[in-house]
Amino acid sequence: MVIDKLLTRRGWRVVAHSMLAAAGIGFLYVLTTMIIGDIQHGYPLNWWILGVGITLSLWSVALGSMLAKAELTDRR
Repeated sequence: MVIDKLLTRRGWRVVAHSMLAAAGIGFLYVLTTMIIGDIQHGYPLNWWILGVGITLSLWSVALGSMLAKAELTDRR
């Protein structure tokens, strides 16, 4: 059963790493909606802040997916 597999230590780690990747995607969504709103209102964009935000969100997506994949593949 799927629930029995999630209640192990390995299952919780996979869930946590997947949530890290999902949080990165969510942060990227919020960032893009803020940028679209700023563009529609005519506010100038700060490219450094935009670049740092996108970099952090993509980094968390990549890190979460790599950790989840490493946890799911048995390297022994």
